[in-house]
Amino acid sequence: MRRPYRRRVPIEDFTAAPAPPGDPATASTSDAAAEESLAAGAGSVAAVADAPAAPVPAIAALTAELEQAHAHIHELQAKLAEQDDRYLRSVADSQNLRRRMEEQKLDERRFANRELVLALLGVMDNFERALVAADEAASFESLIEGLRLTMRQMQDFLAKQGVVPIEAVGKEFDPNYHEAVMRVEGSEHPDNTVVEELQRGYTMHERVLRPSMVRVARAR
Repeated sequence: MRRPYRRRVPIEDFTAAPAPPGDPATASTSDAAAEESLAAGAGSVAAVADAPAAPVPAIAALTAELEQAHAHIHELQAKLAEQDDRYLRSVADSQNLRRRMEEQKLDERRFANRELVLALLGVMDNFERALVAADEAASFESLIEGLRLTMRQMQDFLAKQGVVPIEAVGKEFDPNYHEAVMRVEGSEHPDNTVVEELQRGYTMHERVLRPSMVRVARAR
């Protein structure tokens, strides 16, 4: 279907169309309106030109606050770095102290029996002297006497350490101090009496270091 033909009117026909002749009042009114529009436009341009610029002191204040904030951030970062350094130093010091304490404890365990070893070395010296004397004299009695002296020295040393032998033979069997290895039947000894000591027991500061290994009588 064909569209109806429409004549195109140039834009100039609307914008430049002259006022109809013979109407002076209308022309005067149009001229006055045009002048008022021009005056209003000029006033707007003047108002824009005369408008105050952005307040410079406010921008300066914001800039100062921003710089102060940056300075505060740098200060906090420096303090944080200093605290991190102190923390790392503290951790390192703690580790060094712990290592030194562990080494000290290890040394204490290694040399805890130093005094005991020194005392036993003295006993060892007496054994060597007794053997040398017995060998030079070719006498069994000299060896026995040397061993007795060494035995007394050892007993004195143990007594200083609080080590005391447990009495066993002829005593009533006590499981707290005696360990029965064998029961001996007979009527020569009362029932439950220790008749023989196979290995001597000792207490240390009134605490059993090792019990005595004994034979105990059992009545028939």
